[in-house]
Amino acid sequence: MTVTEAAEALFVSERTVWRYLRSGRLSGETIGPAGQQRTLIAPSGVEAVRAGRDGGNTTVLRAEVDRLSDEVAALRAERDQLKTALGAARADIARLHRPVTQRAGDMVLAGLSHLAARRGPRHAHR
Repeated sequence: MTVTEAAEALFVSERTVWRYLRSGRLSGETIGPAGQQRTLIAPSGVEAVRAGRDGGNTTVLRAEVDRLSDEVAALRAERDQLKTALGAARADIARLHRPVTQRAGDMVLAGLSHLAARRGPRHAHR
C-alpha cells in the first residue's frame, strides 16, 4: 500500500501515517530512484494498527453507540412533549393575565362610585 492508501484505510491523514512510520508503529519500505521514491506499507501492518486502535472492542462500541442513539431519541421525544406542555401552560397564563378591557374598567369604577354613594358623606372624611 502507498502512504495515501494506508491513510485512507486507517481514516487518518498522510501526515499521521508518516508519524506512524517514523515511530515504528507501521513499517514500510522506500523504493525507487531519488526523486521518484515511494514508500510502500504492508497491508498486514495497516490491519494490525487498525486492530490495535480499537483493541477488538468494535462490537462493544457499536452497541454503546446504538444504546446512546436510542437514549437520544427518547430524550428528543420527551423534549417535544415538554415543548407542547410548555406551550399549553403559556397559553393558560396568557388567558389569566389578559388586560382589563375599557368596559370592564368602567364597570369597576361605576361599582366603586355606587358603593361610595351608598356609604354617604360621613364616611368620606376617613
